[in-house]
Amino acid sequence: MASLQKGVFYNYNDIPCDFLGDILSRLDVKSLKRCECVSKSWLSLLRTQYFNDLHLKRQLPCVVFLHKKVRRFDHHLSICEGQSFVEISLQKFPFFEMDQPPLLLFMGSDNGVLGLYDLRTKAVYLWNPTINESKELPPSPELGSNHSELGLGYDPLTSNFKVVKVSSLDKNGIVGTGNKFKEGNQIGIYSLRSNSWKTMAMPNIFSEFQSSSTSDITIYTSLGCSIVVNECIHWMICFGNTTVHHQTSLGIVSFDISMENFRLIKSPQSVKGPNVKKLANFSGCLSFFTLNEVQVVDIWVLKKYDDSDSWFKYFSVNFLSLLPNTFGQHSSYVPKEFLSNGNLVICSSEADYWYWYDTKNNRIKNMDERYCVSGITTYVESAYKLKG
Repeated sequence: MASLQKGVFYNYNDIPCDFLGDILSRLDVKSLKRCECVSKSWLSLLRTQYFNDLHLKRQLPCVVFLHKKVRRFDHHLSICEGQSFVEISLQKFPFFEMDQPPLLLFMGSDNGVLGLYDLRTKAVYLWNPTINESKELPPSPELGSNHSELGLGYDPLTSNFKVVKVSSLDKNGIVGTGNKFKEGNQIGIYSLRSNSWKTMAMPNIFSEFQSSSTSDITIYTSLGCSIVVNECIHWMICFGNTTVHHQTSLGIVSFDISMENFRLIKSPQSVKGPNVKKLANFSGCLSFFTLNEVQVVDIWVLKKYDDSDSWFKYFSVNFLSLLPNTFGQHSSYVPKEFLSNGNLVICSSEADYWYWYDTKNNRIKNMDERYCVSGITTYVESAYKLKG
């Protein structure tokens, strides 16, 4: 494409590809969509995997709020910038045309794609709200609709999104109510590229916690939706050998998206399971935050991913001294999300008051009121497509 301005002739196709890619990767997704119309060479560049990866690395962290349907308002999603928490967009879900609203939960978020699970229909959806592309996953016939833990992640080796379904269906075909990460349970792995599921058996990741007298490990619960760090999907779980130890332990199940294998990451021994609120990705490190009975929040970070002894307490703060006592002595606050830039999202348990706390600069600010929030997770805008 050429442009004539003040007697100077510009040929945009003469710009070196690397230089052009570096410039365009700094634009937002909507601006990139307009750039696709400049020329065929620009369109080809903007659709390469290299450019998508480069563009993604330069996007600022965002947070998304999942809102319930109330009164005349539709079930919707609010995307906010992760530094000032100004609302970027407010969107309706594209995959529902029904009178009965869905009961949606976030099950994961990676590379600009959200994973959502409908508790009513057991359907799983992928959605890139930035470009408004969505897909309902086909059912996994081998696993049925039994209660499962779900996770979403992007495989950089094959440029492919995968969904992992950890079922409560054991190796004998019996559906249990818990123990979803138990040895022999059926695992479903969905590939967006092939639009199909495959199954594998859950390996034994609790061997070092089992004694010679029993191999009965009970997995009590998983905490929050999955999180992707170091190209692995993670779930926080509580587990225990009740016949021997009579106590629970806290662990993190890791699934390598490319290699498709599981392992268990130990958590700090001083952390109590009931206090843990959610996993997080802090500056590329696996982390989680806790809240104890006296409103003290601790943020833990794993400094070296392959070393479970490298956990350290990054930050600790008392909400009672930090936040206003709006509701008297019964005021309480709950941490909801920890962003990669160090901002902690906080909600009042008594009303729809939201705050964000900058842990790096020790500052707290009010957000706009947000009504009927049913879920929250981190997000980055991207141009990754869900359809070929």
